Amino acid sequence: MKNDSNRRGTTMLECVVAAGILVVAISTVTSLAFRVGRIWMDVARQRIAMNELSNQLEIITLLSVEEVPEAIDSLNPSPAATSSLVEPELSGELIQDELGDRIRLQLTWKASGPVHPVELTGWLISQNEVPR
Repeated sequence: MKNDSNRRGTTMLECVVAAGILVVAISTVTSLAFRVGRIWMDVARQRIAMNELSNQLEIITLLSVEEVPEAIDSLNPSPAATSSLVEPELSGELIQDELGDRIRLQLTWKASGPVHPVELTGWLISQNEVPR
């Protein structure tokens, strides 16, 4: 009988198992890297949308209540948002109830996956309520 404890090197089976484990590890890391990249792009788009809404809301809330409906009707995404988001659609509404006059803006855009619209609400302060 041959003594197997003195053998040197690896068998073909060991090489195949090691290669299989390596392929599984590389494919997992690659798919995760692509997924993380897509998530970062989605976060960047959400950030752009939030900045756009914040800027638009700041402009509109400085207007008087009488000027707001016309401003809402003429809402358009900025060139920066248009260049960064695919077909952005900006909409808004003036809400007047017991909570006060407020504006709700919403920005949606097209994407390959599901996109949750970004919404932002701001209250209008009448000239009588402005602290001096």
